[in-house]
Amino acid sequence: MKRVSNQRQLRLITEISITPLLDLVLVLLFVFMLAAPLLKRDKTLQPPQTAALLGEESPKSSVRLFVHKDQSVTLDGAMLARAALPSALKQLVAQRPGAGVEVRMHRDLSVQQLVDVMEMLSAAGIRKTAVVTHADEP
Repeated sequence: MKRVSNQRQLRLITEISITPLLDLVLVLLFVFMLAAPLLKRDKTLQPPQTAALLGEESPKSSVRLFVHKDQSVTLDGAMLARAALPSALKQLVAQRPGAGVEVRMHRDLSVQQLVDVMEMLSAAGIRKTAVVTHADEP
């Protein structure tokens, strides 16, 4: 049996292709050219103004308004019909001016339902509110 050998000699490749290197350099140049104007802008962020800095008082008392998954409403522990909520909020403002309302919405309710409740609060004259979502019924 005759051994077949490759007549060609193995030679080392001493050349390095610089095409991928040039592609990388051009891409980086392009990215830095786009990013440089964004980095030059010196915008300092202002911390949010708190109620004390704006001259507003913090709420003297707070009331919890629960909106349950079935859209029933509990205001300060008393169950209300949804239609009776605006009048109950106006009575609350008359009894306790400057009171804050903590709105506790069920997390499965839509944002539109939260907006509706916030509009009722605004119409009643309540400006100090906090919104919290909850998963379980109280």
